[in-house]
Amino acid sequence: MDPDPTLNFEKGETIYENRGVIEWTRFWKALTLSTFGLAPGFYVFEMYAADGLPSLGWISSNWNWFNVPR
Repeated sequence: MDPDPTLNFEKGETIYENRGVIEWTRFWKALTLSTFGLAPGFYVFEMYAADGLPSLGWISSNWNWFNVPR
């Protein structure tokens, strides 16, 4: 790969360009917003449609990848 002869690396110009950075930024923003948007919705649903907030016992038995202290 031959760079353009007009590039001046002393000024900080580079030949690398990440064309997918905007796409990945949008992906992580959407993933983060949907995660933080669904968690409150889950608790509101549990409060009104079920018996109330999930107990610590239910969380520790169903989401057992971490230990919930009681």
